[in-house]
Amino acid sequence: MSTDIRKSLIAQGWRQGTIICDIKEDSFQQFAHWDIDNDGVYLVISQTCDLVNPSFQNEPFFEVIQLVQIDTPPLNEYTGGKNSREIQFEFEFHGELVTFQALPYKRFFVDRQLLTNLKPDSYLPDNIKDMLVIWLAKRLSRTAFPDAFDQRWKFRRKKIETIIKKLKFISDIYIKIDPFDEAGDDAEYKVDISLLMDAELYDTPEILDEYNKYKQSLEDLFNQCEGIDLQSIEIVSDADITLREIQEFKRWDYSYLSYREPENHVPPPVDD
Repeated sequence: MSTDIRKSLIAQGWRQGTIICDIKEDSFQQFAHWDIDNDGVYLVISQTCDLVNPSFQNEPFFEVIQLVQIDTPPLNEYTGGKNSREIQFEFEFHGELVTFQALPYKRFFVDRQLLTNLKPDSYLPDNIKDMLVIWLAKRLSRTAFPDAFDQRWKFRRKKIETIIKKLKFISDIYIKIDPFDEAGDDAEYKVDISLLMDAELYDTPEILDEYNKYKQSLEDLFNQCEGIDLQSIEIVSDADITLREIQEFKRWDYSYLSYREPENHVPPPVDD
């Protein structure tokens, strides 16, 4: 019987990245912490193996995240999983190129037995699906830097942020600081920064020349931060950087550098 359930769920097309629309089951939103729209767009983010597990007892739920259509092209600071608090992307949805926004707290669990009554609407392209899953995972694994280090550069925050927002071809920022702990007021942090760029763009002279100017501006700003001793800042091709080099650095989350309007990013409501 359990094998039949697995085969049936696979045959129905259930897998990670499935999009569900036009909800007709009232119990779909049983565990949602806000009032969802029955005609909303929901992306299945549970792994495929859990989604089609033959035992509803072993895997009683699956997880979805709400996708909200917005009327503007994706903003650079919210693309590629750069910002931990919001992601924007576009793909062809029902024959039309559409921009969607996802917020990490707009997700909830659904009774997995409902899959037998629901139907997949469509599927997110694999590259976008993988990007979104990595974005969610990084919220739990991203590095928390020492507060004393953050305080040393934040008085240049707005100027640094302005430059970072222009770096649409930089996929990640990696940083190494020494010491990696709460240093005293008189101590200096030695800092190395790597700006990771796609190899093809790195090999395009006009793009690299433009980005070297941005790099110089960042270098000047960090050199103005008291208590930071900038050892190096480099643009690095993702074809040249090694695993060993990456392991010596920590990913610097873009959300550190992205100004947030508080009214646009309120926490989820709490039931009385």
